Amino acid sequence: MRTAIGNAAKCIIDGMNRHINIWRILIKAVLLFLVVEFIYASLRPNLSALNVYQGPGLQRLRFPTSTHAPEDAALDVGNLDAMFASHVVSQPKANNEFRVLVLGDSAIWGFLLQPEQTLPGQLDALGLTCGNKKVRVYNLSYPRSSATKDLMILDKAMQYQPDLIVWTLTLYTLMPKTRLDHWLITQNPDEFYKLATRFDFLPKDYAPPTLTDQVTARQRALFRTVRYQAYSLINLATGIDQIQSSYENVSRDLSADLAFEGLNPPAIKASQLSIDQVRDFYALAGNTPVILVNEPIMILKNVPNSDVRYNTYYPRWVYDQYRQYLGEAAKQNQWDYLDLWDMFPSESFTNTPLHLDSEGERQLAEAIAPSVQRICP
Repeated sequence: MRTAIGNAAKCIIDGMNRHINIWRILIKAVLLFLVVEFIYASLRPNLSALNVYQGPGLQRLRFPTSTHAPEDAALDVGNLDAMFASHVVSQPKANNEFRVLVLGDSAIWGFLLQPEQTLPGQLDALGLTCGNKKVRVYNLSYPRSSATKDLMILDKAMQYQPDLIVWTLTLYTLMPKTRLDHWLITQNPDEFYKLATRFDFLPKDYAPPTLTDQVTARQRALFRTVRYQAYSLINLATGIDQIQSSYENVSRDLSADLAFEGLNPPAIKASQLSIDQVRDFYALAGNTPVILVNEPIMILKNVPNSDVRYNTYYPRWVYDQYRQYLGEAAKQNQWDYLDLWDMFPSESFTNTPLHLDSEGERQLAEAIAPSVQRICP
């Protein structure tokens, strides 16, 4: 009996093996994968729907970004839909709210600072009012200076009904290379291409993203977004949004080198700065008022080479001409412009020539507050 059963089973298995074509299975699997990828690319799913940060105490006061890799690498999300979905600005706007959005770089995002210590946090804490409305200030800054990056964020942010936009920038923000050189651009190729085409700031030889580029970007975004959702458990357990790191004070040793990002003295042309992207920013804001702020920088004095450089970032010749060109453009275009570049002593800066300590951020908030209230209806 057992022998008969064994023989029968062997015959069944042998028969199955004879009918299985491994190449046919592989081809079908590849075709199925391609069909699924095509559907995924065609549907263009909005990853804001994949969001657990709506839970109590989980919505963030600033965009996620890794500051202590690899422990918090999950905070490098990159996808703008997912980033906005987890931010408090995505909450419905109250009837008595005067909504202020602050955009900028890492200095405004607040490296080494808690959310309440940042410029937007301290501006919000001032308790400003506009008529019978309360001023609410939202930190939509993201590390690394780039006008293109800020345009992409503003494009998404306009749906949240801002009443006022504060845009802080520095020389790096308007350097031509930052039109393309930013991590958020690589993570959101479709959004970048459409916006750049709309405002005509693409290089002539820039190729639009292919279907392969789009599928790759969306797969990457899905992976990063799912990983980011899982990180919410750490936020819930610790109650903090970022891992704080120790730091070294910014160097006070200045080089005698006068070159800056491939530019050499004595002069730069206005066309070598992305002033056109400032005009694009105002066009994108539409009827929403914008306060343009040239953010403070560290100014070193009485140290070797401080006569030719303000700090480790900026030679004097190029920074002075940047301020001249931006100031002239602000006057010609009647932009609401605050040039606060020399507002602080060097001791107010921490690990870079742009990062202020919490007291400096408080004073900066107080300096900007009158302009906010002046614009109130």
